[in-house]
Amino acid sequence: MKKILITITVLMCLLAAAVFTIYQNFHPVSYEKASFSETSEIYNNPFRGFYHMYGFTLSEDNPDDTKERIKQYIESGNLPLMLIQVNLKNYKNSRLSANALEQLNNILYETDAAGHQVILRFLYDWDGKALQTEPDDITQITEHMEQISDVVNRYTGSVFLIQGTFAGNCGEMHGTKYGSHDDNRALITHLSEAISPYIYLSVRTPSHLRGVTKSRTPVSEDTAFNGSLGSRLGLFNDGLLGSVYDLGTYDDTPNSNTTEPEDKGTRDEEIRFQNDICRYVPNGGEAVIDNPYNDIDNAISDMSQMHISYLNCDHDAAVINKWKASAYHGNDCFDGINGYDYIDAHLGYRYFINDALISHGLLNGSRINISLNIQNNGFAPSYRRFDSSVSIINEDGTAVLTLPVESDNRTINSKDTETFSVTADISTLLYGNYRIYYSMTEPYTSRIIQFANTGTDKNLGVYLGNITVEKASPKKFFASVLSHLQNR
Repeated sequence: MKKILITITVLMCLLAAAVFTIYQNFHPVSYEKASFSETSEIYNNPFRGFYHMYGFTLSEDNPDDTKERIKQYIESGNLPLMLIQVNLKNYKNSRLSANALEQLNNILYETDAAGHQVILRFLYDWDGKALQTEPDDITQITEHMEQISDVVNRYTGSVFLIQGTFAGNCGEMHGTKYGSHDDNRALITHLSEAISPYIYLSVRTPSHLRGVTKSRTPVSEDTAFNGSLGSRLGLFNDGLLGSVYDLGTYDDTPNSNTTEPEDKGTRDEEIRFQNDICRYVPNGGEAVIDNPYNDIDNAISDMSQMHISYLNCDHDAAVINKWKASAYHGNDCFDGINGYDYIDAHLGYRYFINDALISHGLLNGSRINISLNIQNNGFAPSYRRFDSSVSIINEDGTAVLTLPVESDNRTINSKDTETFSVTADISTLLYGNYRIYYSMTEPYTSRIIQFANTGTDKNLGVYLGNITVEKASPKKFFASVLSHLQNR
């Protein structure tokens, strides 16, 4: 009997010590959740959106002239995304000169310094006469690839992707003697080895892409973002929505029963193909020729399935003007907005936090768990990884805690939602009220990614709610104990 009493006494002492320890670490926290609703505002977030196109011909002219031209384009343009075509025809059968490479460097230096993002297309022709202006030997093209890579790789933070193989009319891989699948494969492979794996590459059609990779499934969730050729090879479509065939992009014969991966498929087949691979690699171009395929509802449907990230805002003017004159109708905040603005808002990624929860259990001590749901309402994911953090802000507006969030925004596909969480130790916080914000930042420019939540602070991010850290008391402690027991 005596041993039993001793055992009970010891257990009671241990229990009391445990309760006292929990009480000592107990920080009562109340949480007032923010409201989450989407705005129809359009944000010029990096690596997505409408773009203006500019052309330069490298030559032996004064490099400072090139610098002044690009500065004028940057100052007059209203969009951070630019497509820059660089014509190499003056060096058809020779190496690029130091002067030419300095011109290229000036272009990329100025766009990078201005915080702009660049899509590059190198070519030898603007007039549909590539057979006359291209090098006489394919090795001259590969040498040019190596030369420009020394410049381009200095600007991996701002160069988003390179379109094409340098060959073809207008750089679109047709009308060239270097247009076979073997030549395309050789050129893209050489380019991929010369250019930083951080920069994406793109070919003109799904057929071209499968011809290069020799695969019907060139990239998947398991191989995405690993730096391989398949994981960085996307598409550009300058016949987008131009006809049932997108001006030669698709065929009228199904490829589902063929053995060759490079065979073209029907529009439906190729859109399904894009829906799969463009979850991991970028797609964009320009819409052409006013026709039913680019009527606003059809355009939105197809671009959503193709996961279009970027689009020419100047061409085709007839299509652009049709979108501006049309209206989008849907059960969301965009109902009644013109079609052009709807597309502008949804090109690429469009992040929206649809819910957040801040929890603090009895046994968590001084820790709170912050979880949030990020929804992507855009046509496509982001193909660049951003940094994420949660900040706890004092009443005077200063951040008292900033916590990195382990997340990969590239995995938030179009129309999907993912949940991310972080644990914060609030033991150093004084009693009082604090606001909690989530922010996502492009690491190269430190630019904050703007979310589609109403009331988002452009500097702090999305408001998740308010917490109040209270002074511990026996009453609050035992109320928390009771709540803990009831929830078990």
